[in-house]
Amino acid sequence: MKNRLFHRYYVLTLVINLFLFITFYLLNASLPLLAAKRFDVSQAALGWVVTSFILATVCSRPLIGHWLDRFDLKLMLLLSAGLFTFMSLLYVFVLPLDSFIYLIAVRVLHGFSFGMLSSSISLAVTTLIPKSRQGEGMGYFVLSMNLASVLGPVIGLALIQQQAFVVYFIMVALLALVSFMLTIRLPLTSQHVPSTRVFRLHQSLFLSRPLLLVATILAGVAISSTSAFISLYADTIGHIAYASYFYAVIALGMVAIRPLAGKWFDQKGPGFVLFPSFCLYAIGFLILGTFPSLFGLLLAALIIGVGSASIFPGLQTVMLTYAAPHQKGKAISTFFLAYDIGFGLGALLLSSLAAGIGYSKMFLFCSIIVLTSGFIYFVFNRQNQPPHDQKLAS
Repeated sequence: MKNRLFHRYYVLTLVINLFLFITFYLLNASLPLLAAKRFDVSQAALGWVVTSFILATVCSRPLIGHWLDRFDLKLMLLLSAGLFTFMSLLYVFVLPLDSFIYLIAVRVLHGFSFGMLSSSISLAVTTLIPKSRQGEGMGYFVLSMNLASVLGPVIGLALIQQQAFVVYFIMVALLALVSFMLTIRLPLTSQHVPSTRVFRLHQSLFLSRPLLLVATILAGVAISSTSAFISLYADTIGHIAYASYFYAVIALGMVAIRPLAGKWFDQKGPGFVLFPSFCLYAIGFLILGTFPSLFGLLLAALIIGVGSASIFPGLQTVMLTYAAPHQKGKAISTFFLAYDIGFGLGALLLSSLAAGIGYSKMFLFCSIIVLTSGFIYFVFNRQNQPPHDQKLAS
C-alpha cells in the first residue's frame, strides 16, 4: 500500500490539474475569437488576449517559487486556487460591461493566478507520489494536461460557434470552482523548514542546472509550434476539417505510451526514456514538414504524441531530482518559467519564420530544435550524475 500510486488523493490532483488546464486551453484557443465577435478592435489588439495572460504567468513564477519554499504548501495551494477561482468568476462580467480593457485586466490577473496554481499543484503532487514511482506518477500528471489540450479547445470552440457566450463563461467559473472544492480535500504537509528570506529574484530561481533549463526552453519552442500553427498548416494543405483530429491522435499516442514510459523511467533511468523520445519527436516534425497530406498529418501526430509524452514530465522530474527539499518550490516554478519562455518565444519567432519560408519548412526547422534540445540534455546527463541517495529525491 505504501508504494501505491493511484490512491484517491493522487487521483484528485489529476482531476484538479485536468480542470485547470481545460480552463487554460479553452480560453487561449477560443477567447480571441469571442473577443473578435464582441469588440471592435484590431488584430494586433486581439493578440493581447493571449499575450497578457502568458506574460502575467511568467511574472508569477519567481514569486510563487519563493512563497512555496517560505510558507506552508497547503496554505499556498488554497490561496492560489482561491485566487484562480475568483478571477475565473470575473469573466462572467465581461459581457454586460462590454469592455475590452476590462477583459485584458482580467486576463492579466487570471494569468498570474494560473501561474501560482499550476506551480503549487505540480509541487503538491510530488508529495503524494511514492519516491520510487516519481517518473510514472509525474507522467500521468502531465498526461492530464495533454488531455486538457484536446478537450479545452473542443469545448470552447463549440460554445463560441453556438454563440453560447454566457454558458461559455459559466463553464470557466464552474471548472475553477470544482477544482477549488477538490483542493480543500488534499491532505498536504510541507516537507521542508520554511525559509525566512525576503524575496530576491536571483535567490528565487533555481539556476544551478542551466543546461537543463536551456533544453526545457527549446522543448517549449517546439511544443508551441504544434499548439499554435497546426490549424493554419492544415488549411494550407487543404485539410482544415481534420485539424482537430491531429490533436486527438496526439492524445492517443500519449495515452498509449504513458504506462510503459513511466515504468521505464523509474526502472531504467531518465536517459532510457528521454533520448528515444527526443528522436521520435524530431521524426514527427520531419514527417509533418515532408509529407503535406492527410496521411502525413495524422502519422506525424501519432509519432509526435508518443515522442513528446515523456519529454515534459521527464525534464521536470530530473529538475526536481537536483533540488534539495527546501528548494523544491523554486525548482518547479523555474522549470515552468523556462517552459513558458520557450512557448512564448516559439509562438512569436516561428510565426515570423513561417511567414518567410512556409509552414512545411518551419516544421523541418522544429525537428532541428528538438534534436538540439535532446543533445543539450545528453551533455547535461553526461556531466551531472546525482549521488545514489539523491536519485529518488524528487
